[in-house]
Amino acid sequence: MKNFIISIYCTFLFSIFSVQAAIPNEGSEKKTIQKNKKVNAKCHVSLIDGSEAIIFYRIQSEKFPNLANKIVGKRVLTQKSIEKIKIYRTNECVLDEDNFTSTNSQSLDKKTER
Repeated sequence: MKNFIISIYCTFLFSIFSVQAAIPNEGSEKKTIQKNKKVNAKCHVSLIDGSEAIIFYRIQSEKFPNLANKIVGKRVLTQKSIEKIKIYRTNECVLDEDNFTSTNSQSLDKKTER
């Protein structure tokens, strides 16, 4: 009788855990969608020729925190030049819908055509 009760108890526990494993986790699915989501970003950069510019990027959201470090040394086209110019320093990078924190970056952003 004792073995019968233990086997029923084990079967009951197994069925509960099986049902929990079969139910999809909706929260983790939303997180993966947000990870793979692309975002628009803008960076205030200083170029090797001494000028400053706002450069626009469309990248995956997971790569945004490292964007400022990744673009230093890259060659980019600006609105004022025909040739690509190397980025000397990144002053600030923000999402496209956000505002820059420094006033110099904000004024340059207002002047930049989209």
